[in-house]
Amino acid sequence: MCMMSHSEHGETQRRASEPSPFDILKRRFALGEITQDQYKEMVQVLSAAETDSAHVHNEIHKHS
Repeated sequence: MCMMSHSEHGETQRRASEPSPFDILKRRFALGEITQDQYKEMVQVLSAAETDSAHVHNEIHKHS
C-alpha cells in the first residue's frame, strides 16, 4: 500500500485511486456544479495552499 509522501518540491504523491484536489475541482467544473469564476478562484486558492505547504515543509527541513 502506498502512503502519501512529500517530494523535494513540496508536491504530494497520492494513491492512484485517490483524486487530487485539482482533479476534484476539474470534475466539479465539468459537471456544472461550479461556475468558471468559482473554478478560477478555487484554482488560485489551491495553488496558494500548495505553495504555502511547500514553504513550511522546506522550513521544517532547514531546522532539523
